[in-house]
Amino acid sequence: MSGLRHPAVVVGLMVLAGCSPRQPDPNLHVYEFANGRWYTGTEFEARTMYTVGAELRAKRPPRVDSVIDLGGGYVIPPFGEAHTHRPGSPDQFITSADRFLSAGIFYVMNHGSLVRYRGAFDSLGNRSGSIDARFSNALIVSPQSHGVDLWQRLVGRGVFPGASVDSLEGDAFFVVESPQELERKWPAVLDTRPDFIKIMVEYSEDYELRRDDPAYFGRSGLDPTLVPRIVALAHEAGLRVATHIETAADFQMVVDAGVDIVAHLPGYDIPEGDDIARYRIDPLVAGRAAEHGIVVITTTLLSVDRAEDEPARLRRMRANQRHNLRVLADAGVRLAVGSDQYSQHSVDEAINLLSLGVFDNATLLDMLCRITPQTIFPDRRVGVLQDGAEASFVVLEGDPLERLEAVYDIALRVKDGLLLEQDLP
Repeated sequence: MSGLRHPAVVVGLMVLAGCSPRQPDPNLHVYEFANGRWYTGTEFEARTMYTVGAELRAKRPPRVDSVIDLGGGYVIPPFGEAHTHRPGSPDQFITSADRFLSAGIFYVMNHGSLVRYRGAFDSLGNRSGSIDARFSNALIVSPQSHGVDLWQRLVGRGVFPGASVDSLEGDAFFVVESPQELERKWPAVLDTRPDFIKIMVEYSEDYELRRDDPAYFGRSGLDPTLVPRIVALAHEAGLRVATHIETAADFQMVVDAGVDIVAHLPGYDIPEGDDIARYRIDPLVAGRAAEHGIVVITTTLLSVDRAEDEPARLRRMRANQRHNLRVLADAGVRLAVGSDQYSQHSVDEAINLLSLGVFDNATLLDMLCRITPQTIFPDRRVGVLQDGAEASFVVLEGDPLERLEAVYDIALRVKDGLLLEQDLP
């Protein structure tokens, strides 16, 4: 952005020193941001805005320390990543946070990490120069769950030094098989200080068939009769419930159980030869999801990851994604953008959604920079550029309503009134 000017020194990403959690640096200037095109939620409007500490202001404050000429740049709220497992450990935190911030992703929802890392995560995140993150901590699973299988494989490969297969219960997951076990372990779940509860529902329609058969290890989820009680306990504790699912029957079951967030579209990894109808959402169930205010996270990139060398299977899964996305959108279900990927993120997920041809640029931009941040932090004024909102935004070189790929071309990032990085001439 050749017109961008600011007299101060460039501030690098991950400015951590001297910032306490969710508090701006006390030495921040009061900024005037001139000559910007600001996103209203439907269009871009030329105006001048101001930041006073960590708050966005529409009216000029009594004092302005520095004026930044945005050179006609397009100002939008920062992005969110609604389904990730990054950062995986404290030694990955700064690298992961820098990667997210560089992409304009300020808000992150981590769907499963080791409880032992939570204190370190809290000391590194949720501050002006870092990402704001919410963690489920340990998953609630069955003994045959994908979550158990994955954590055992990762720890077995030495991905998480110091952890062992025998240490995973209560650290990576809580195995629950009965109402009595749920009630007994629930205080320990709460003791981990989760920001939300993550449960693993997998092929619930086949629960009795799969529960004890080792052939289904990694593909058998919670007893579906336990899910309503988990939801009730979580809601009593003021916590939302996000759930892994595989099939349309899973989707119907968790909707009727009252979960808050569905972490996948059904059918992100459809086995060859399986009946496609098993993964297609019923419009009536989608309507109930909308009525209950349930958010569904997209994770369409998972299909690309799972079948990139199987073009016929990938085409079939993408066709199923188109069907389910249209059904959900027609019903009015809120869709948040999440990738569930390590090498990619929610901005890449939005571009993949564009390639499916279901949504236009305006809808995808709204999903990425409003619905997703507000899903992660529903009690904060994020996802909007209004007077009194949080002073966080990114400035793009081009208009994402004309060309969604412009979301990759970031000239300036501002978080809690702090300039993270800028493109000086």
